[in-house]
Amino acid sequence: MRFSWISWPHPSTSVRSVITLGALLMVVAQGMTGYEIWRQYNGTITLAERNLNVLADVLAGEIGRTITGVDSVVEQSILDLSTEGSRPPEQIRRALRDRATGVPAIFGLMLIDAQGQAIASLHSLSPRHHAFALSIRASVAGQSLPIHVGTVTPAPFDGTPIIPFSRLRHDAAGNIAGITVAAMAVQYFQEIFLQVKSKTVTTLTLTLARQDGAILVQTPEGATTKMSDMAEFRLQTRDNGLIHDDDTSGRIVAFRTLRPYGLKLSAAVNTVDLLNQWRSNALRLFLAAVAASLVVAALIWLILRRLAQDETQRATLRSLDTQRQMALFSLDTGADMVVWTNDQGDIIYANPAAHQALGYAPGALFNRTIPDIDPSVPPEAWEGRLNDLRQAGTLRFETRLRTSSGRLITVEVSITLLRVDGRDHTCAIIRDIGAHKQAEAVLAERTKRLEESNAELEQFAYVASHDLREPLRMVNSFVALLARRFGEQMDPEAREYVEFAREGALRMDRLILDLLEYSRVGSTGRPMTSVDLTAVLNDVRQTLALTLDEAGAELILPASPPKVWGDADELGRLLGNLIGNGLKYRHADRAPRIEVECQTQGGQITISVRDNGIGIAPQYFDRIFRIFQRLHGRDRYDGTGIGLAICKKIVERHGGRIWVSSTPDQGSTFFFTLKPVPTP
Repeated sequence: MRFSWISWPHPSTSVRSVITLGALLMVVAQGMTGYEIWRQYNGTITLAERNLNVLADVLAGEIGRTITGVDSVVEQSILDLSTEGSRPPEQIRRALRDRATGVPAIFGLMLIDAQGQAIASLHSLSPRHHAFALSIRASVAGQSLPIHVGTVTPAPFDGTPIIPFSRLRHDAAGNIAGITVAAMAVQYFQEIFLQVKSKTVTTLTLTLARQDGAILVQTPEGATTKMSDMAEFRLQTRDNGLIHDDDTSGRIVAFRTLRPYGLKLSAAVNTVDLLNQWRSNALRLFLAAVAASLVVAALIWLILRRLAQDETQRATLRSLDTQRQMALFSLDTGADMVVWTNDQGDIIYANPAAHQALGYAPGALFNRTIPDIDPSVPPEAWEGRLNDLRQAGTLRFETRLRTSSGRLITVEVSITLLRVDGRDHTCAIIRDIGAHKQAEAVLAERTKRLEESNAELEQFAYVASHDLREPLRMVNSFVALLARRFGEQMDPEAREYVEFAREGALRMDRLILDLLEYSRVGSTGRPMTSVDLTAVLNDVRQTLALTLDEAGAELILPASPPKVWGDADELGRLLGNLIGNGLKYRHADRAPRIEVECQTQGGQITISVRDNGIGIAPQYFDRIFRIFQRLHGRDRYDGTGIGLAICKKIVERHGGRIWVSSTPDQGSTFFFTLKPVPTP
């Protein structure tokens, strides 16, 4: 019967169900699409707000620390002038240079007297310096606060854009007795902004301005010309926050106020640019929903058409034996081969799939025997196979069948014994697994090549690290030789440069050694065994005994920790690193106290290492486990920032995870999980 809507003058229950289900599917698809578009919009805005807050906090901390460092240099220079102001100008200049060394934001330093005359500078004084000094004196006239940040101006030294940072000295009457000015390089702050922008994917505007709206640094330059009109400057009652500024071309702004210096930092994204990706995704989702609706409509049409065809087929088959027809249909259309035999091994039935797979014409397998197609079963072995089948009832095995052309194919056979009319018969369901076997072989070969490639990479890392250390040792040796041979002839600045070169070579050598150690984690190939944590912790205590005594530290170990499944050497390195960090980052006002605890729960062992050190801010919890990530300068704590990365790699090799909980200035607790010893 040809399909036509006219064929359904009285739609059946099946037809109504199909139409209802199709309509429901289309409604659900449209609803899910709308929800996903709304969810992605909220997610985009929320993620942008969170990222802006993080960027604002990071930049406020970095710039605040930089300006604090500049202020410290300026304040110390004022102290030097008040205590040793009678020194010759050359000595004052040298003292200023010593103060400014190590603070990259400082481009120049200058001392100005009460009348606005330049007294001393990092550079030789010139008329431009005196003009600059007079302009600074004029800008701070009437200033009662000790700190003043000026607007961007050319440096008197070479015209480089700078931000004058002035600290005033007042006499007993409250009048200005002198000014110390640090020229902060605008380029230094621009580089900080550019480093942040390079890690973002949206249009981002970063601005550092004074409270009066005067822009000091901005990236991209010229993005905003009058900050005093911006919402973050109109909200004078709030020092920090995040706002949606819909009045200025639609922005999301996170701002922070550096209150001691009268500065405001803002990070802003344009909402239009931010939502570009969301608009593209929304369009794709809408088109996908439309396509899904069309597919559902097409499926409904096909199902309705098939229902009409099935109705015709059922009318034709009603006169036949339904069960026999269904059985024959299953055998004839099945993808697996089906072969029936009698108790003599003669094939009495084989379905079309068996004829096709073995290369025989339809019906050609009838009256052949199993030994004809299975070389592993010679005629004399058939009776033995049949006896095995009588005992087991069903057998499952792999064998190789011979096709009509003589080619052998690998198959999986499931054979069952059935007794009919007093005689034993067998029914074999046969599946061609040649492609599966071939895929397994390809996978095994790829796995072998991958293991060989990993071994080559480990060997390369080891050799490359040793080859890289050789030129570093040569550099260090020649620098030392240069210092010994010409040390007396060098001025202090040259000797300082030589020392910098030597320290750099040593630091690079240590970095290479740490990188080599990181690459070796898990490369020894030692199998996992039962590890006694008591012995491992005692070895760690003995290794760190001298450091513990020097620090006056208290190390508390668990009384009877459980045995774990792992590598004893790597677990010792893991615990040694975590305990060593507790000693290294100890608090200056209290003796170190480190406590190791073990807890077994939910089929895993959780080990914690708690200290009372300086702690870690929450925003750095993920960063500290990355390779070469440091939170402190080398002048405070040595190291390369790879210790916790090694810890993470060891824990993950053992099938666990590692995380940290910490409160700044109170201490940190590192947790990691291990597997218990498996029961035999």
